[in-house]
Amino acid sequence: MKKVISSLAVILLMAQPMTATAWAQSNQDQVATSPAAPAAQAPADPDANREICKAQTTTGSRLAKKKVCRTKAEWDEQYRLQRQEAEQMQRGDMADRTPRGN
Repeated sequence: MKKVISSLAVILLMAQPMTATAWAQSNQDQVATSPAAPAAQAPADPDANREICKAQTTTGSRLAKKKVCRTKAEWDEQYRLQRQEAEQMQRGDMADRTPRGN
């Protein structure tokens, strides 16, 4: 049984570089043959200007809720910044960080 598992592991390890090389080659071929799309053809996100309202609770109060309305692009940017700050805290990069002041 150990021989079967070890031989299977060797086969998989040998096949992995070949598949990565084949994938990279096919990806290069696809990029080289794909036609250039016009930049103004399709907007990045048609719903980016749509306004979204959310109720946010106030810390320390059970009843106080604040309605916050922003565009989808603004909510996405806020999420991206919060995610970036969380990742920095996890890495320990927050020593020289100044508050954003939202």
